[in-house]
Amino acid sequence: MNLREGTRRLALLLGVVGTIFGGFASYMELQTVQNQRARHNRFEQLTNSPVVKQARKYCFENSAMPDKRPSVEFDRDGKLIPPYCLIPINDERATDYAPSELNSGGIKTVHFQNREIASIEPQDGQTLYPTPAPATWLYLLIALFPVLGFLIPWGVVRSIGWVGAGFVQPAK
Repeated sequence: MNLREGTRRLALLLGVVGTIFGGFASYMELQTVQNQRARHNRFEQLTNSPVVKQARKYCFENSAMPDKRPSVEFDRDGKLIPPYCLIPINDERATDYAPSELNSGGIKTVHFQNREIASIEPQDGQTLYPTPAPATWLYLLIALFPVLGFLIPWGVVRSIGWVGAGFVQPAK
């Protein structure tokens, strides 16, 4: 029995298995990060659209003061035209505002909270929330998963083999 050669082969085998698992973990994490970036970009794109900018301006300029609340408007058929933003829900200093029904520019509704956009409902029925962009270091970590998947089991087996070899007497 050759302890040194067996330990080396076991370390390489477990290192390869660890690399495969690291690659799988890397792929799964990359999908998560790409989805987060897509949600962030879509929300930012809609937030910076002219329709939402106009609604935000109208909402906070015209509904924040009691004397500047939006007036009720009707179209030619007598239907109520919803204002961009309704009056504050609770009182004059409330931070929660009723949703703005836009129905233009691919955006159905915008929800404001604390003078910021809390969510956007596009015409397709989804609800988009503010999502932070993924950190750049996550991409480095994703690239390191297969490397760590090899090095960790390889290093552990080599260390255990090195310690175990200290207890085995070489044959004379």
